[in-house]
Amino acid sequence: MIFASDLDQTLIYSRRAFRTDISEEKIQLIETLEGREISFMTKEAIELLSELASNILFIPVTTRTREQYKRISIFNNNRFSNYAITTNGGFILREGEIDKEWDKLIQLKLKDCSYKEDILKKFKEISHYEWVLKERIAEDLFYYFIVDREKIPYDELEMFTKWLDIQGWNHSLQGRKLYFVPKPVNKWDAVLYLKQVTNEGFVAAAGDSLLDLCMLENADFSIIPAHGEIHELKNSAPNITKASQQGIYASEEILKSVLNISTHALV
Repeated sequence: MIFASDLDQTLIYSRRAFRTDISEEKIQLIETLEGREISFMTKEAIELLSELASNILFIPVTTRTREQYKRISIFNNNRFSNYAITTNGGFILREGEIDKEWDKLIQLKLKDCSYKEDILKKFKEISHYEWVLKERIAEDLFYYFIVDREKIPYDELEMFTKWLDIQGWNHSLQGRKLYFVPKPVNKWDAVLYLKQVTNEGFVAAAGDSLLDLCMLENADFSIIPAHGEIHELKNSAPNITKASQQGIYASEEILKSVLNISTHALV
């Protein structure tokens, strides 16, 4: 059995994303950057993840770049898994090294999508410094922008994203980040590849954003926290379970649910 899980706002949380009051004794700092606190997990969630990873194959699946992923201390030294999927499925790591076969497959699939330079050129027709505050490209694969949500011209953005879909790209608006990602660079295809490589059967998945949706829809069991883009959708796939908890406590509920599923799956 595989448990493929998104990280940010699914298993790990910044203080801004806690969405609840929680004592310092219950949380553990798991990521810093230049001396600043970045991400936390509850101590109970870490214990639950340790128990889970000792029984089934846990695969962290993140939109973070490889460099950003490696900042998370508890995932250093392959403590919970020998595998990781980063850059929204753009890279698969085996014991910290790039899976070269997957890398070849991704580069081949990208030939069916519009060039990233053309995507950015078209976006520039509607972007403006008043609402697009920063522009980034993730490992030469996809774009993300820091935006002011209150100033987004949503009608223009909707027209752009319809055009984007035709070009073979997806989009996602997560908090203050707006993503444009080629469709082949997705989490489920990377999970499916590892499912085949490891000869595992049942897949459980967790996530909170539209970039997780393909993974959640295709997994045998899926669970989402009571926050995020998918939770806000009026309709979601019938196999997606909605947790009752939001914020940092949702991670504990998610892990307990997957532990329960794994107990039955392994019988």
